Amino acid sequence: MLMIEVKNLTKDFGYNRGVFDISFEVKEGEVFGFLGPNGAGKTTTIRMLMGFSQPDKGTVSINSNDCWKDYSSILGEVGYIPGEVALPDGLSGLEFIDMMKKMRHAEESRVTYLLDLFELNPNQSMKKMSIGDKRKLAIVSAFMSDPKILILDEPTSGLDPIMQNKFIELIKTEKKRGKTILLSTHIFEEVDACCDRLSIIKEG
Repeated sequence: MLMIEVKNLTKDFGYNRGVFDISFEVKEGEVFGFLGPNGAGKTTTIRMLMGFSQPDKGTVSINSNDCWKDYSSILGEVGYIPGEVALPDGLSGLEFIDMMKKMRHAEESRVTYLLDLFELNPNQSMKKMSIGDKRKLAIVSAFMSDPKILILDEPTSGLDPIMQNKFIELIKTEKKRGKTILLSTHIFEEVDACCDRLSIIKEG
């Protein structure tokens, strides 16, 4: 069964910027690598998958739902890590987690497992958090509701090598549990370590 479908996708920003006629599909229970250098169009593609941006041409769907027309239903069933993590500075990490936990109906045991795995102390103010800790917080938020589908945009950016390895092990664990995962990265070693298949993008 296909969980993610991208068909002839185009988003043209002019001056040869954007993505052009991209097609790929991700099967249920598969870890799919979306590999390319920074600026290649990976984030643009993912923003259309998440329903944040409307394609100029082509279609994108998740679990047979059109990503633009059925935006709200997709957000409820997908775990998402953005390439650029923007978190509200006025909250502590714990306050943010509690808010997301209620929104996503996440179980406390799952949240505790993820916090322990990434050795994250959520009591500090997010304004004072390091880039790495903010990335960990985004990971916890994406995985806390145990979603069947995960879309991850450069998820290890800002993590140290130990935490990068822990993240790869988490991906392998989630694959064994039947999750469908789209992993966007510029790091070949990450794709090689955990992906079943990959698509390579360069300059759209």
